[in-house]
Amino acid sequence: MECKLLYLYDDLMNLYGENGNIRVLTRHLQDQGFSVTVDRRSLSDSLDFSGYALIYLGSGTESARNAALRHLVPYRDALQKAEQTGTILLLTGNAWEMLGASVTTGSGETIPGLGLFAFTVTESSEKRITGDVIADCAFLPHPFVGFINKCSEAHGVACPLFQCRMGEGNEPGSHAEGLHCGNVYGTHLIGPLLVRNPHFMQYLITQIGTRLLGADWAYRPVSYPYEERAYEITLSELSKRLELQKA
Repeated sequence: MECKLLYLYDDLMNLYGENGNIRVLTRHLQDQGFSVTVDRRSLSDSLDFSGYALIYLGSGTESARNAALRHLVPYRDALQKAEQTGTILLLTGNAWEMLGASVTTGSGETIPGLGLFAFTVTESSEKRITGDVIADCAFLPHPFVGFINKCSEAHGVACPLFQCRMGEGNEPGSHAEGLHCGNVYGTHLIGPLLVRNPHFMQYLITQIGTRLLGADWAYRPVSYPYEERAYEITLSELSKRLELQKA
């Protein structure tokens, strides 16, 4: 069965090795028997979202993110239609900030967002927020691990993806992090996200498989001992640090 993935702005939005998300997703889909095609589109391309199982945008510098946003805005309705008809949108790092109503930069410029959601983003030119994260989500039993490196606050996110046990949320004083609504998954967690959280990888592949092949399709268990052990060690060590912080 053919499975098509779209990697948007791979030349701009690839800080912190975020292309690892697409590389590992491709491998795991192939291990499930899918024939995977990865298309890449950037600023010089026209965009067509039809026929894709998943669309991915990774983290970039603030200026690269803004350039990608300006290019993507004319395709806003087409992107929304793709999501509403079953395509998964996965956005990591600062890419998911494009989904809101606006981004106000550290210099005070306000850039219109895609407007798929009502939240707003404010960036600082003086402060970056960095640190490890342990976070829980409502639809998976195992916690997530990752790292955040951002200079922004997202205000008014009505449907967060995570609740953080450790690490910063979308805005000061909040443990709510990222965004999840329908087929949209957005988070500042990097690492890359799918490499560090194999349970989320399996979840996304299950969503893709059932969409492409029907509700009877089932994920075939495959052992990835290095990924699984890395997750276990990371969660254990971060949990120890969290307990020390509470003491």
